Amino acid sequence: MLQKHTESAQKKQWRNSTKDQMAQSTLSKFFTPQESRNLQRLYNTGDLETVILQMKSKSDNLTNMQLNVAVMGDVRSGKSTFINAMRGLRSDDQGAAPTGNEETRIGPTGYPYQDLPNVQLWDLPGTNSFGFELNHYLKKVNFKSYDFFIIISQARFRENDAKLAKKIREQGKEFYYVRAKIDNDARSLGRQGADLNEGWVRIRRDCISNFQSVGVTPPAIFLISSFDQEEYELPELKNTLARDLCSIKSNIFMLSIPKIMTEIAESKTKMLEKRVWMFGILAGAVGALSLPLRVPVSVQMPGSLPVRIPVPVLSFMTTTGWTVVGWIYLRKQLGICDKLLQSLASKIFKPSSIQKAEMNCQLSSKILPAVTNTISGIGLIACMITGTRRSFSPMTQTIFGAVSSFVFTYTLLKNSQRQRLETIQQLVKSALTTD
Repeated sequence: MLQKHTESAQKKQWRNSTKDQMAQSTLSKFFTPQESRNLQRLYNTGDLETVILQMKSKSDNLTNMQLNVAVMGDVRSGKSTFINAMRGLRSDDQGAAPTGNEETRIGPTGYPYQDLPNVQLWDLPGTNSFGFELNHYLKKVNFKSYDFFIIISQARFRENDAKLAKKIREQGKEFYYVRAKIDNDARSLGRQGADLNEGWVRIRRDCISNFQSVGVTPPAIFLISSFDQEEYELPELKNTLARDLCSIKSNIFMLSIPKIMTEIAESKTKMLEKRVWMFGILAGAVGALSLPLRVPVSVQMPGSLPVRIPVPVLSFMTTTGWTVVGWIYLRKQLGICDKLLQSLASKIFKPSSIQKAEMNCQLSSKILPAVTNTISGIGLIACMITGTRRSFSPMTQTIFGAVSSFVFTYTLLKNSQRQRLETIQQLVKSALTTD
């Protein structure tokens, strides 16, 4: 009973330990509050070009961005000792990560890495601790919030190492793989009379083979001892991290663009969603009013016989008109136009990528299948009602007209709004990447 109570208290403390991490928005990770408000104001007023240029300026200077590095591995793999070695501390020094044979952490604990400004090393509980299944464990430690990963393993490549590697790559992020406690392997090889260099090659080859067997491109692999720090590859790991820092930050910024743009556009998106509902309701009202009429409309062109237009067709034409008006409104509000692309091309000196983004802005090819399917469905039902009009009451025709017109307009405009926001995100990515 006491054990269950203790485990429950540990899990509750774990949840609280990650609350502050989860509260940070993606926008605030890269921009100050004032910069964030300015970006939102510019976007709301339609100045998309300045938003993109300011984001490009930020991507070129990510010095102040905090990089969160998660150190992961099974219990007793040497995670805490590794973090102390990276920071040049012993286990009994003040501020050192606690070490021991048993799992000493309830939740993730962050430690500043003095060698690199704004880099935080996070000591995560063992992947096999507290009896959590891996996916549940990853959720508990807020796995997606970390920018870079170092997987610590000892003695051999483990199943959890492979699972973690796949989860990291699924996010588009990178990691290092560390074979810790390599001094133990050195002593074992020495007792066997084996050549150390050949032993290191064999260990490294085994790691590479294991990653390839699970479909993961092998990362940088380091063989280290947290106690004999200068003798193995810990110094090389430190130098590699310092060298890769800029590219890691750039990759994280690029991966964050969809979330950044969603947060920047949040206020305007809500406003546009209300407008989409309004256009849908107006189209539904037209459909409801038009369908119950029993007298078809006749139209006669000069020099031709009268053409009888069934009322459902007239209703559909009116609904389509409202949809086109809404589509034009969204296009104007979201600020995507040839003038913007041409101006960006001249300022970031990247015409080829801007032209590709311009092609992505031609949303007609994306919307066409949805339009065709919607028109076909509604048209088929409208023809059925027109052909068997006497079998349907005026109320049924009214309901059909209102619902079909609303669904057609709302669905099309909602898809258009979503696709245009995705196009803006693609345009930002294109402007930020280098040829």
